[in-house]
Amino acid sequence: MMPLYITIAATLICFILYALDRKFRGEPIDWPTASKISIVGALLSGGIAYATSPEVVVEAAKVVAETPPVQEMFVGVPTF
Repeated sequence: MMPLYITIAATLICFILYALDRKFRGEPIDWPTASKISIVGALLSGGIAYATSPEVVVEAAKVVAETPPVQEMFVGVPTF
């Protein structure tokens, strides 16, 4: 759940920084550019947060531990 919060926060921070940059330059906000910057910032921060999250490692270890043991392909007595 934490990567989701980090992604949302990064989106807002990217947009606010872009808006402040435009305001200090005296230029209007270009909405397509603002959305691109916000989306790229969100994707990068969300991916990094997901990849480094300890929850992912724990869940992956649980999945590996819960896999059923390998079953023999041939069971029983062969008949020819």
